[in-house]
Amino acid sequence: MNFIAELFDMNYAHVHIVLNHFPTVGAAIAFGLLMYSLLRRHAELEEISLVLLMVLALLGIPTFITGAAAESTISVRSDTALVEAHKDAAVIAFVLLALTGTAAWLGLWQSRRFKRVAMWNQVAVCGLSLVTLIAMVWTGTMGGEISHVEIREEGMVIPAEAEAGLNADLEAWVLDNAWVWPAGETLHFTGMTMLFGVAVLVNLRLVGLLRSIPFRALHRLLPIAIAGFGISLISGMLLFNANPMRYIAVPTFFLKMFLLVVAAILVLYVTVFDETWKLGAGDRPPVVARAIGVATTAMWLCVLYFGRMIPFLE
Repeated sequence: MNFIAELFDMNYAHVHIVLNHFPTVGAAIAFGLLMYSLLRRHAELEEISLVLLMVLALLGIPTFITGAAAESTISVRSDTALVEAHKDAAVIAFVLLALTGTAAWLGLWQSRRFKRVAMWNQVAVCGLSLVTLIAMVWTGTMGGEISHVEIREEGMVIPAEAEAGLNADLEAWVLDNAWVWPAGETLHFTGMTMLFGVAVLVNLRLVGLLRSIPFRALHRLLPIAIAGFGISLISGMLLFNANPMRYIAVPTFFLKMFLLVVAAILVLYVTVFDETWKLGAGDRPPVVARAIGVATTAMWLCVLYFGRMIPFLE
C-alpha cells in the first residue's frame, strides 16, 4: 500500500484512517442487511450481505497491515499505552472479521451447491457478525482516542508506560520460541500450496482447457482452497505481527498483499455467478471467464513470487 500512499501524497497513518472506515461502517451495514434478509426470508439480500461480509474480511487485511505500519509514524507523538491497547483490540477484531468472512463465503458456497444455506451456517454468521461489529466499534473508538483528545473520557488517566498486552504476548511467543517461526512458515507455504493447487485447476477450466470436466466437479474443491487461504493468512499475519518492520521495509510486500486481496475477491466469480456453474463437459467458457482465469492465475503467481522474494529484498 506504499504506492497508494505515494500516489495521494499520504503516509501509512493516512491510508489506515481511510481503510478502517470500510470494515467498521461496513460491518454495521452488513449485519443490518443480513438480519433484515433473514427476517424477510429474502434470499437475494442474504446473498448480498454474505458477499459484503466476505469483501469486508478481505479489506481487513490491508487495514491491519497499514495499522502496524502507521505505528512507526504516530508513536513519536502519541500515547504509547493507547497505541498498544488499540493494537490488542485490532488483533481480536481482525480474527473475528476473518472468521465471519470465512463463514459468509461458506454460506455462499452452500447456496450455490445445495440451493440453500444451512441453518447452522446462518446462525454462525449472525453470531459472528454481531460480535465482530462490537469488536470493530470498540477498536475504532480506541483508535480515535489516539489522535482525538476530545473524545476521550473526562478524567481519563493514561499510563506513562504501556503494559504488555495480547499483541506483546504474541510477539514474544513468536520471537522467543525457536520453533514457532519455521513452523509458521511451513504452515504458510502449505496453505499457499492448497490454495494454488485448486486455483490452477479452476483457472485452467475457465480459460478453456480441461473441457471434459464440468465446472460443478471443480466447484466442490473450492473449500480446500479457502482452507488453504485461511491457513496461509493466519500464519502469515502471526509472523507479520511479530516483526512488522521487516515486511514494511520491502515495497513488494504491499504489492503482494494488494494482489492477494484482489485475487481473493475474484473468487466470488466462481462461487456465486451462473456463468461458471453452468459450464458442463465440453462447454466453451465465456470471454469474461477466460479473462478472469488468466488474470487470477497471473495474480496468484505474482503473490507467490513477491512473497518468496521478501528475504532477498529486505
